[in-house]
Amino acid sequence: MAWIKNTLIFLLIVLLLLAGAAAWLLGGIDINRYKPQLEQMAAKQGVALKLDGDIGWQLWPSLALELQGVQLAPLPVPDQPLVKADRIAVGVAVMPLLKKRIEAQEIVLLGPQIDLKVDESGKGNWELLTEAMEAKREAQAEEPPQLEVEPEKEPGAQDLKLALEKLRIEDGVIRYADAKAKTEYTVEKLSVSADNLVPGGDAGQIKATAEVTGSALKQPVTLDIDSTLAVDEGLNGLRLQPLEFRAESGAAAAKLYLRGHVRRSADDQPWQLQFTMNAEANPLRPWLEVTGTELVTQSGSALQKFSMETSIEGTEKEINLTPLQLQLDETVFSGSGQLRNAEIPGIDLTLRGGALVLDDYLPPPSPQAEEQPAQETAPAEPVELPLAAMRGFSANIELALERLNALELQLDAPLLRLNIDNGLYQLQELSADIYDGEFSTNGQFNARGQTATGEVTGGLVGVEISKVQQVLFPSDRVQVSGKSTINWAARTRGKTDQDLQKNLRAAVQVSSQQLALAPFNLEKGMCQLVSFVEKTPMTQQDWPAQTRLQDLRVNIQVEGDQVKVQEILAGVENIALTGDGKVDLEKADFDFALGLSLTGERTSDSGCSVQNDRWRNRPLPLRCKDTFADAGIGSCKPDSRRTDDLLREELKHKAEKKYGEKVEKKVDELKEKFKGLFKRD
Repeated sequence: MAWIKNTLIFLLIVLLLLAGAAAWLLGGIDINRYKPQLEQMAAKQGVALKLDGDIGWQLWPSLALELQGVQLAPLPVPDQPLVKADRIAVGVAVMPLLKKRIEAQEIVLLGPQIDLKVDESGKGNWELLTEAMEAKREAQAEEPPQLEVEPEKEPGAQDLKLALEKLRIEDGVIRYADAKAKTEYTVEKLSVSADNLVPGGDAGQIKATAEVTGSALKQPVTLDIDSTLAVDEGLNGLRLQPLEFRAESGAAAAKLYLRGHVRRSADDQPWQLQFTMNAEANPLRPWLEVTGTELVTQSGSALQKFSMETSIEGTEKEINLTPLQLQLDETVFSGSGQLRNAEIPGIDLTLRGGALVLDDYLPPPSPQAEEQPAQETAPAEPVELPLAAMRGFSANIELALERLNALELQLDAPLLRLNIDNGLYQLQELSADIYDGEFSTNGQFNARGQTATGEVTGGLVGVEISKVQQVLFPSDRVQVSGKSTINWAARTRGKTDQDLQKNLRAAVQVSSQQLALAPFNLEKGMCQLVSFVEKTPMTQQDWPAQTRLQDLRVNIQVEGDQVKVQEILAGVENIALTGDGKVDLEKADFDFALGLSLTGERTSDSGCSVQNDRWRNRPLPLRCKDTFADAGIGSCKPDSRRTDDLLREELKHKAEKKYGEKVEKKVDELKEKFKGLFKRD
C-alpha cells in the first residue's frame, strides 16, 4: 500500500505549494490601502463609514476580504451609528487577483445590528442619514463642472470592482423603538441568502427568515420569505417572479403572494409600481391572541377567514388598488381603493358586499347582574376627545351591502358615504331600508379647532316603530307599535364626551296615523275624570292595557339628558288629546300633563258617557308620571291639581247662574260644603 502513502505525501506537497503561492500572492496586495478610499466614497454619499480593525484575508471556505468592526452612521453625527456588524466578508474572484485586481462577488455580514429610533417629536434617526445623503447630492449638483482627468495609477495600484453575485446575512438583529408611540420591536435571528444580484443579469433566488418580538406581541412571530428577484440594469428596477411571504405564531398563520415589478425610466423619474397581490390569514382569530387583543364575539365562527386580492399600480405618490376584493368569513366585498402619499396623506375606498351579520362580531350581551342594594358611585370622569389624532389625513369612503344585521336590527341595502378632510368629517349619506320603511341621515363633525362641533339631520319614514323600540329601547312594560315617521335635527359641541352630551340640542318630530301605546289606557283615565267631576259611579269593565292613538303629532326638544315634549296632538276614539311633558334619561323617569277632550257623548262605543254638556269639548287634565321600570296601567291618573281649578270654575258658574251678585259668598259656602273634594294628591 505504498502508493497510498506516496499519494498523500504528494497531495500534501501540492497543498503546501498552493498555500505558499496564495500567501505570496495575497502578501503582495496591500488591501488596507482601500480603507481611506472606502471611507471617502461613503462620505461623498453622506454616510460616515468606520472600520475599527484592519482589512484582512479569509482563505476558507472561500477566498474573501474580511472587515472587522464596521459601523455606518449619518455623516453629521458619526458617533450615532445606525448599522453595526461584527464582521463583513467580501468574496473576491480568484482569476482577477492574478492580475492584481480585486472583484467583489459575494458579501457576507455576520452579526449585523440595525438600530432604528423615533424620538418624541416623531422623527426617525434614519431621516438624518437620508437628509445627509440628499444634502450631499444637492451640494454636488451646485458645484461648477470640472474637467475630469484620469489620474495616473501608482505602480502596483489595484482596481476595486464590485460585481455582487451573492449576499448572505447571518444572525442579524434589527431594533425599532418609537418614543412617541411608546412601542418597541426587535427582529432577531435574521438570515438572508440572495443569489445573482448583478444588475441586468438573470433572476436570482432570495430566502430570508427572522423572528419578531415586540411590545404589542404576546408571543414571537416567525417570518419566512422566498422570492425570485431580478435587478434591472442601472439599478432602475426590481422584478419579483414572485415573492412568497409567510408569518406564523403558534396556531396563527398568514401568507402573502406578490408578483410584478417596481421600475423607473431614468434616475430623475418617479418609480412605477405594478403588482398583483394575494394575501390570506386563515384562521384569523389566533392573531388576536398574538397581538393581545381581548375580543370575545357572539359567534365563535366569526373572524376565521380573511383574504385580499388586488392589482397594485401607481407611483410612490399615488397607489391604485383596482380591482380590490376582500373576504371576511363568508362575506365578500369588491371595489377599488387608492392610497395617496401627499402633504396630507389620504385613502379612497369603495366597497360593495353581500350580507353581513355584524352582531356575530360584537361582544356577547352581559348576563343580568343580581339585584344589589343601590350604592352611590362616583361620577365617571370625562374622556377628552382625541382631536389631534383626528386630523392630518383625508379619506373618501363608500360602503354598500345587500343586508346588514346590527344590534338585532335588519337593514336592507345599507349605504355609507363618508368624506374626511383634515379633521372635518362629513357624513354625506347613511341610509337603509328598515322594517317596511326608510332611514336616512347626514351631518358633519368638525375636529379642526380646540373644541369639536357636530350636527346631524335625518329621519325614519313609514317604519314599524315596535321593532325599532324593541332593539334600541327594550322594555318589558312600555310597548309602542305602529308605523311612524320621525324627523330629527341635532347639534352639539365640546372637548370631552360629557361636553357633547351636556351641550346636545335636538329637535324631533314624530307623526303616525295609527300608534298603539301600552300598558297605558287613556280612555280609562278620561272616564275616571268624568266620574270625578260629575260625581257619578265609574264604569265597571275590563279596560285593555293599551291605547290606540290616531293622527299623532309630537314635537320634542332635547337638551342634554332632558327630553322635553313640547306638544302632543292625537285622537283616542272620540277623545282629542293634547299635552306636553318631559323625560329624564339620567333618572329614567317621565312626567306628562295631558288634556283629554270628549268630542261626542261617549268616549267610545264601549266606553263611558258625559251627561253635562259643559264637560264636552273641554280638556280634562290627566297626568302620566312614573319611572321606566315601574310604568304600568296605573301610571296615568286624573291630575287633581288642575282638576281643582276646573271644579272651581264649575262651581262659580253655577253660583253666578243661581245667585247673581252674591256669587262670591256662595262660592265660599259651596267650597266648605264640598270640603275634601279638592284634596290634592
